[in-house]
Amino acid sequence: MGTLIQRDLGGRVLHWDPESGRGFQLDPGADSRALELRTARMGLGEDRGQWVVQRSRRVLTLPESRSLWVPCPALRTSGGFPYRELPLSPGEWAFWEAINDSRSLAEIEGRVGRIRDAVHTLAAFETQAIQLWPRRVSPARLRHVEAPVRPDHERSSDQFDPHGQTTLGAYHDEIEDAETHFDDRETTVAHAMAPPHPGLAGVPYGSALRRALGERGFDTRSVVEVGCGTGELARDWGEGRYCRVDLSLNLLQAQRARAPWSTGVLADATALPLRSGSVRCLISNEVLADLSSSPTTTGWDNHGARAMVTEVARVLEPGGAAFLSEFGVIEGEVEQTRQLDHPEVAIVFGSLAKHARQQGLSAELLRLDDLLGVDLHAPQIARHSYAALRALFRARGLSLAARAWTPQSLELPWPIQGIEWTTLADEGPGPLITRFWALLLRR
Repeated sequence: MGTLIQRDLGGRVLHWDPESGRGFQLDPGADSRALELRTARMGLGEDRGQWVVQRSRRVLTLPESRSLWVPCPALRTSGGFPYRELPLSPGEWAFWEAINDSRSLAEIEGRVGRIRDAVHTLAAFETQAIQLWPRRVSPARLRHVEAPVRPDHERSSDQFDPHGQTTLGAYHDEIEDAETHFDDRETTVAHAMAPPHPGLAGVPYGSALRRALGERGFDTRSVVEVGCGTGELARDWGEGRYCRVDLSLNLLQAQRARAPWSTGVLADATALPLRSGSVRCLISNEVLADLSSSPTTTGWDNHGARAMVTEVARVLEPGGAAFLSEFGVIEGEVEQTRQLDHPEVAIVFGSLAKHARQQGLSAELLRLDDLLGVDLHAPQIARHSYAALRALFRARGLSLAARAWTPQSLELPWPIQGIEWTTLADEGPGPLITRFWALLLRR
């Protein structure tokens, strides 16, 4: 067995085996017994010639340049991993091509000759392109990268008040590029699913939402949308009267360009500039978590979301209805997001529905995918592959939108191998849709 290399990952010590491309992390104060147990579990004392060589699912292959596109584990940020291009020598390329996730090290060496240098390059901590195992392992394990803990995103001082209450501060005033905001800063389900998708029976998210609400008795001919993103939902809603309410001037302009027949109003979701009892149908996707929440001894209090529901109750006309969606839970503790560039707090929907009933509304809770009739078996690009592709696009001066791309919808300007596909039940470019709830309110 070779010597394990130790690296400081900021609070934890990585013990790395450069001959198998695997390692484990321990607290700095861990005793020798803990090290012995973890080392024994890795099976590093066995003959490695018969070990299976498997590729990391986070690595992309660029055949034109005979290079790999690999993450940089030590440089992990709140946004994920940076990537770099790793050119391969002819011997390293032959070794890489011979890996089929079931051949042993000895079998590959019999095919391509001496491979020690290739293993040294591809199994290094800085590369983590391959792993050697006594047996085949599932792809899920090979998506893992040994790296420092993903750090929290820095917060500006105006995003919390002195008591820890979340605020957006000047966040909406700082939105400059409406076209890339939901790709780079806060991807929503509605944004990821905006183009026609097989998981929505081949229609855009806006069309699917209108159809689903119409089937539940909503009068969708006249609608107010609160927090309208890029305006794609308004564009795809179809005929009828459409009023957009948003807190960002730049987003309102982008929305008008996509839905020029609609009207736009600059306003806060908790202070709608609408007459009481004047709205027939109100919709709002993924706004509730942006509204103020306060820390408590047991979690968070979603008082901003309650204020919005109070406003909805005020503006709905008799017989009117509202749809509000967001990530959260029915009951239990919730947390604030850590990796976004602004605070969002998950919603406790059971409490919010109770508040709605206290405002004289009927309230029904459904999982968002159930309301929309989403086919969770429909394909989308896996999140790790999207992250690698997006970094490659950026490195070459291009951008890749955060969409639930399918093998049919993703068009690439270069040949790329190693892209992995999953389903809408797994993590893709957007949030996991099964974590989202729809609150249906009626006056």
